[in-house]
Amino acid sequence: MMSMTEQTPDTRRPRGQLKLLAIIAVVLGPILAAWLMATTGVGIPHTQTNHSALVEPQLTVQDWQLELEQVGYGAPWRLLVTAPGECTEACLALVHEARQINVATGREADRVEHVLALGQAASAELNAQLARDYPQLQQIPLSPAAYRDSLSAHPEAWQQGPQLWVVDPLGRVVLHRDPANPGKALLEDLRHLLKVSKVG
Repeated sequence: MMSMTEQTPDTRRPRGQLKLLAIIAVVLGPILAAWLMATTGVGIPHTQTNHSALVEPQLTVQDWQLELEQVGYGAPWRLLVTAPGECTEACLALVHEARQINVATGREADRVEHVLALGQAASAELNAQLARDYPQLQQIPLSPAAYRDSLSAHPEAWQQGPQLWVVDPLGRVVLHRDPANPGKALLEDLRHLLKVSKVG
């Protein structure tokens, strides 16, 4: 007949193994779950905070050969209107919208500039109109070929006609105004960027 002391080690061994398995499960379980989520995409939220189109793959003003006066820490955010051809009524409408968004940023307005980049030199009449209606507007030349080449990996609609973009202080083109969304969406995004930004 076996004594009680002889049975104790055998009865405790399974408990020790269960504790070890529980510790391994606690450590490896989340790692395995994260790996499954990353590989299958199941359980990953697809929400986003931006209301405008995020520019991906990344673009910079250097890709468009734009000569902005200041780029880097301390530079302003920019509402950039691009027109690979001449500035038509649609282009002027976007220039007006960019100015309205700039003003609507309120006390942060001094951190934002509105810029017009033209692929074709403006006429004297257009220059006079822009100077009269938008005295703070900065106007710079745009290389149509470099502009179109850099947008080859982006939606084709972005290459057609005038467009409105948000450029960060480091010269990265971060947001595009979606024609389906009003300027209010771009304003909300810009306000959020100004709130969280430490560079401009």
